[in-house]
Amino acid sequence: MTTTHKRENARGPYEILVAEDSPTQAEHLARVLAHDPDCPARVRVAADGEAALRMAREMAPDLVVSDIAMPRMDGYALCRALKDDAALAAVPVLLLTRLTTLQDIVRSLEAGADGFLPKPYDAGQLRDRVRRILQGRDAGDPARPLEVMADERRRIYELLVATHEDTQRLNTDLARMVDSLALLSRIAGALNEAAGETDVARAALDHLIRLPALAGAAICTAAPDGAARVLAQRGEEPVPGARAGADGCAGDDPAQLCLPLLAGTRRLGELHVRARHDAFSNEERELLAGVAQQVALALERARLYTRAEALVVERTNALRSERNRLSAIVETAGTLVLMTDPEGRIVTFNRACEESLGWRAAQAMGRHYWEVVRGAADPEVVRHMFAGLAGDAQPQPQRLQGEWVTPDGGTRSIVWTHTLLRREDGCVEFVLGTGIDVTALRGAEQRLHYASNYDAVTGLPNRDLLRDRLRQLKAQVQAQAGRRVLGFMLVRFGRMALIREALGPGAEQALLQEAAARLREVASQDMVASFSEGAFALALLRTDADELAASARRVLAALGQPYRYQHDEFHLDPSVGIAIYPNDGVAYDTLARGAETALRQAADGVGQRYAFYRPELNRDANERFKLENALRRALEREELELHYQPQIAVDGKSIVSAEALLRWRHPERGLVPPNDFIPLAEETGLIVEMGEWVLHKVCCQLQAWRRAGLPVVPVAVNLSAHQFDERIVGTVRRVLDDCGLEPGLLELELTESASMADADKSIALLARLKGMGIRLAIDDFGTGYSNLNYLKRFPVDRLKLDRSFVRDLETDADDLAIARAVVAMAHGLRLSVVAEGVETAGQLALLADLGCDLVQGWLFSRAVPAEEFARLLAAGQMPAAA
Repeated sequence: MTTTHKRENARGPYEILVAEDSPTQAEHLARVLAHDPDCPARVRVAADGEAALRMAREMAPDLVVSDIAMPRMDGYALCRALKDDAALAAVPVLLLTRLTTLQDIVRSLEAGADGFLPKPYDAGQLRDRVRRILQGRDAGDPARPLEVMADERRRIYELLVATHEDTQRLNTDLARMVDSLALLSRIAGALNEAAGETDVARAALDHLIRLPALAGAAICTAAPDGAARVLAQRGEEPVPGARAGADGCAGDDPAQLCLPLLAGTRRLGELHVRARHDAFSNEERELLAGVAQQVALALERARLYTRAEALVVERTNALRSERNRLSAIVETAGTLVLMTDPEGRIVTFNRACEESLGWRAAQAMGRHYWEVVRGAADPEVVRHMFAGLAGDAQPQPQRLQGEWVTPDGGTRSIVWTHTLLRREDGCVEFVLGTGIDVTALRGAEQRLHYASNYDAVTGLPNRDLLRDRLRQLKAQVQAQAGRRVLGFMLVRFGRMALIREALGPGAEQALLQEAAARLREVASQDMVASFSEGAFALALLRTDADELAASARRVLAALGQPYRYQHDEFHLDPSVGIAIYPNDGVAYDTLARGAETALRQAADGVGQRYAFYRPELNRDANERFKLENALRRALEREELELHYQPQIAVDGKSIVSAEALLRWRHPERGLVPPNDFIPLAEETGLIVEMGEWVLHKVCCQLQAWRRAGLPVVPVAVNLSAHQFDERIVGTVRRVLDDCGLEPGLLELELTESASMADADKSIALLARLKGMGIRLAIDDFGTGYSNLNYLKRFPVDRLKLDRSFVRDLETDADDLAIARAVVAMAHGLRLSVVAEGVETAGQLALLADLGCDLVQGWLFSRAVPAEEFARLLAAGQMPAAA
């Protein structure tokens, strides 16, 4: 601060040059920098890099603040030009950008930038960064401006060093995968050329024997008498007569594999291979399994081709065109078959094409070939190929190999071969395309992609993925307003250490893998992860603690069954500890510590072998059971009652409408909070009966007020998602008829999440209710996952702005922005807006400025019994808000 004052006394304000192509952002930058009382400055603005360089040369500034993405000359080029100019080299440059990748930071460093600030930036952060650079320069320390980037450069260097070894390893693995894929591609191509069974076997082995891990290979098929017949053999001789064990090994020799060649469920033969060393790795086994699948398809095709030749001889000339079409389909069975007419329109599209290309046959038929099969690198490659194929009188089969885009944005790796099928007169009748999908052979690439996120022993997600998934689940709990709880569950085995000491780490790994498989099965809908050595974690969304306890018991039952290892049987004695979000903590580490504590309690105890971090949750189960029984009798005992909260015009005076709110007056507990019994009614299904009672009570009360001469207003009733089905229309019509009430005085509120659950069904039901004259509203708007395309089609009258956006309206700019957007959107859709939870005059003033139509909340009145609300109706308007 002292340096700034000295500068002001010496020369006056700083000269700052801003380079920004967006006029709005440039004006905002200039305003932020010019109005810093601790660092006064005069700000000049340039619309791009070239203008900024020209203005800097005309009068050297004290600091240049530049955007990176600009036309003609971007921020990087401007920075380099300034640093290359001897007169301007000492001028510090601060770069602003939305790009924050490692490459973007490195480019900033290479350009010579003295500071780097990502967008969107905080005004205070920007001013602080500018003050540090300018004050460092005033102090006469040329290194001071560069300290802004010191940490970023150090982190970049450490990141590069830390990832070098992993990069080398991944490159090695990727090179090995590329070699494997190239080998399989060559085999697939060779098999596509082979015609007979022997040709298929020889073509496959000629390429397969080049695999470094292979010492020898043979392909056998069954002769008519049932004996094994060797089709081809290369290298050292395997033992074709050996039978494969459960792990694929032939006999007791792990160095030899016997892989069946299957066409569907039929066994065509075997592929026998012998390893050059003691045994094959898992990757080599998967590679060989893929080869066996391709060989089986080629053998089946060869057999079909042989039979088709006999049929061709028997057919007459009159059926020749049909014979060519059908025999081509038969001889390529098991591969992709796509046939077009001479203009390129698809006439045949088999099931393999549907499965690989992502198009249904009904969608593809009649389209041009190149509209369905589009190359990832060149979308028009098929069109170009087709034009060249049709223009050649006697073309050779044309082959296309590469990546092809599916409608969902994915890619498939397919090798295509194209042939012209002609009529007797020589004209082209069809163009036949056959393809082999080799995408499955790329499974090894996926393992590389997931290697950093999954546990090597169990294959379960690691703690990093668990932390991320837990963050998503917490967001779901918040969005559902406490209607569900999130359980964080840890599982550990009491006897695992003893097993490791007695039998070694191999036994421990095998048992952990079996335990992980059981966990996947019993918790298939939940997040299961490897938490630490010998411990697992689960993240579960449930309705309450009772359901979490039931899930823990299911986990213990599955993991408590005996395990077998090398003919011996073991029990692992699992224990489970449970922490609940947000009751026991919000942060991941807090929940983990709570679950660990509960796990120790469970392991030290006896009996059920699971424990909650908060023991009182176990007692809550009994309390919930009592509350449920009391709620089932509440209707027949007339313990339920309705309170009415007025909805006030935004001027704060007249009552425009009201909302009916259900209350439970328990004979012993008094008024039970709705948050305690409404979710329980939803879970038990009592909400349907209670909801119909509320509808009937509100309609009859309105009619009673009218008969008493009161100026009645429309009353809103909340609908549960359980009520919102085909029966609701009949229910509402019956209630209106029973009470003799016109529909315009009844408003039905449906929560945003319930209305979007099945939007098409909601539109139909809402239209029927609207046709009766019922008023409709969307409640809790903004807390769910709205599809605005559906919302504009909903025949509703108003949106209710959720109280969560009103609560901090005076202090939270984000809530104010959301409220402004909701009001503007609603008015654009010709809907009115009701703001819930208005408690202060400041909130009311802001909502009035935003154009909100109605408000309700404690600023005017709590929800009151029917008798008290009748007095409010008689008065005609609310007293002035405090």
